[in-house]
Amino acid sequence: MKPIFAMILMLSVVLLNIITVQGSGVLWLVNKDNPLPADFHPVDLVEYRHVKLSQPAKDAFIKMLSAMESEGVTGLRLQSAYRTHEHQSTIFNRKVASLTAQGKAYEIAIEEASHTVQPPGASEHQLGLALDVSINGELSQKFADTPAGQWLEENCHRFGFIIRYPLTKTEITNIVYEPWHLRYIGIPHATILYEENLTLEEYHHYLSSIFMYIVWGDSDDYYLISYSDVFPDNLDVDAEVFETHPQSGYGYVIIQHKIQDTEI
Repeated sequence: MKPIFAMILMLSVVLLNIITVQGSGVLWLVNKDNPLPADFHPVDLVEYRHVKLSQPAKDAFIKMLSAMESEGVTGLRLQSAYRTHEHQSTIFNRKVASLTAQGKAYEIAIEEASHTVQPPGASEHQLGLALDVSINGELSQKFADTPAGQWLEENCHRFGFIIRYPLTKTEITNIVYEPWHLRYIGIPHATILYEENLTLEEYHHYLSSIFMYIVWGDSDDYYLISYSDVFPDNLDVDAEVFETHPQSGYGYVIIQHKIQDTEI
């Protein structure tokens, strides 16, 4: 039986073949340590039922919603996605004001607020790749106990999404458990995070220490994933390159999608 995930350690670096560059932010790590500039705006925003989001996130969400409904899980709706830097600032300041109104010092209110609402620039929603979903309009941890929440926990990676702030990794993300918050990163990457129980923070660290992954698709297709500190060039076969973050000094993730013709 083919493994869903396999890891290969290489002793020498041989860059994969790439001719296509994707600077869409799909793998960007956005948090308080890796903020986006105030003037960042996604270039591929579209609308889905009056909610703005990135085109690949919309396409994947529609496919995922169809799969859910075909399995009898209904009622999921997209609550919010893209937010401007200004909108995020308004939400964050409102949370801080609420805490100070309870008698908390301003510095303490800012620290506590940042565990439930990201400060402006630190929110993935500014990428257009983060989705808040619900079944009743309420963003609550109770969502995890609903059929939709349980289905997403087990299946959203098949469509390129992850539960961005998982229950057991709050000390790494520094954000409380949010079962409603999905982040689109693409199928091969989401598969690795799901199988290896990684956060996006951990995956970025992993990428720089392990040379190559193989992720199997649904049939005889598979993905080769590798990492490079510098942009790879002089290559001659179709592949994709994703920046890990334009601000943080991280490198490039390289993907080749192949069809198996011989056993690996």
